[in-house]
Amino acid sequence: MSELKTEEEQIEAFKEWWKKNGTSLVLAVSIGVAGYFGSQAWFQSQENHISEASALYQNMMEAAADLSAESNQKTVTFIANQLSDDYSDTGYAAFGQLYVARIEAEKGEFDNAISSLKQAQEKTEDVSLNAIANLRIARLLLEKQDYDAALTQVEKVTYEEFTVQKQELKGDILLASGKKEEARVAYEAANNALESGSSHPLLNIKLQDLVKS
Repeated sequence: MSELKTEEEQIEAFKEWWKKNGTSLVLAVSIGVAGYFGSQAWFQSQENHISEASALYQNMMEAAADLSAESNQKTVTFIANQLSDDYSDTGYAAFGQLYVARIEAEKGEFDNAISSLKQAQEKTEDVSLNAIANLRIARLLLEKQDYDAALTQVEKVTYEEFTVQKQELKGDILLASGKKEEARVAYEAANNALESGSSHPLLNIKLQDLVKS
């Protein structure tokens, strides 16, 4: 792990990669299939399909820039569901469901948010997005005080780049369930996973509080 990144930074990095490479990657696959079937019309329809999805995604991102407005929340949800239903093969659908889950979570609709995050996972094979979804599901289960389920969920995060986030969240869950010693071990694991020279002030506070208690 070269550096500690937040989930939002991971998403932004992947979105940037997709913006630069995603469309051309899908088009490359489309060209290969079109060549195999000898169907130029099919290729053209796929190109149009991807362009439509890209335009919808851009509209969704504009609305998502200010989710404090209820009208923007409705727009994001509508477009995200359209991407999920009609453009699930383009790579944009997973991002849409992450935003829907965020809106639902902020409204306290935790079960709906968990469902949206699971839909996001169904729409992608990217290990980073899957890890982010698992972390967010675990946090929502923690909010619901379903500690056993939250621990099970956080253990699904196996991507090494998210070790710090995983262990810190694991510590939060254990602490909330009254297992202070196990929480301390998890926090220390998170601290040990930090890149040399990196700092995580909140994690340090959590460790210090456990030492004092």
